[in-house]
Amino acid sequence: MTRKENNIVLFSITLCWAASYVFIKSLPPDLSSYAYLTLTTGTASVVLVIVFAKQLKKLNLRILGQGFLMSLLMAGNLLAEKAGIDQLPSSNASFISSLNILFVPLLLLMLHRYPTRNNMLGIPIILFGLALTSGFELRGFLNTGTFYMIVACLFMAVYTISADYFTKSTDPLLLGVTQMCFTAIIGFLLWLMEEPQTFASIEYTRELLSSVFILAFFAKAYAYIMLMYSQRYTSPVSVTIIASTEPIVTLILALLIPASFGAKEVFHLESLLGAMFIMAGAIVAGTNFLDKRKEQAA
Repeated sequence: MTRKENNIVLFSITLCWAASYVFIKSLPPDLSSYAYLTLTTGTASVVLVIVFAKQLKKLNLRILGQGFLMSLLMAGNLLAEKAGIDQLPSSNASFISSLNILFVPLLLLMLHRYPTRNNMLGIPIILFGLALTSGFELRGFLNTGTFYMIVACLFMAVYTISADYFTKSTDPLLLGVTQMCFTAIIGFLLWLMEEPQTFASIEYTRELLSSVFILAFFAKAYAYIMLMYSQRYTSPVSVTIIASTEPIVTLILALLIPASFGAKEVFHLESLLGAMFIMAGAIVAGTNFLDKRKEQAA
């Protein structure tokens, strides 16, 4: 897979995750996070197991162990994020969740893996754009919600780096399927502790079933399988850089289909400037003109 092809795949994943808000809005407000996690990852797991049944014969204990670790990191991220969102303004929560673009390079530095010059220049530009787009207030950070969101970012950063390490030597398809199945099991166990009746406690409307299936197929099955493949051919920093453009995609979708996002959205000056900075930072960080200039100077 070429760099351009890989970037297209990563953008398609970002589009799936940004568009998923449309269908999340359609879910019943009383549907718990654990039920949502179980239904979407469970449905995705069933689809993946049926479609790739022959490939699953290649599973071994090493792949199962890696998939289980990835599912723990994914579940930890989702649970910490839920706790943080409950205690923070949405704008602040959105900004902190985007700090993964900062945590991934910091963790890589601890592993003696250094970002490129373009990465180091582009990341601050993206962070500034994210700050403008989210419109956060400094005083809104002074509670435990900030702590939970930072923990969620750390889980996601470790997840991204772990995926980068595992996919270089493990079949991305098998890794994606196993982590999806284990995440569904974890979600179900948490849901069982919260609501012993689990599946029997839900009213299955056509709207619920259609939203769950679309979320399961695109935001879970497709997105995570393709993410595993993409991480085989690119760096963790590149993954987070492209993922940082999600606020731009969300803003555009909110303009195109405002009813699905709950309200009519307009581009405020801050949002427009923020989007421009994010795109500029992504372009700078995703290229290598500074390294080429250094080589030419040498």
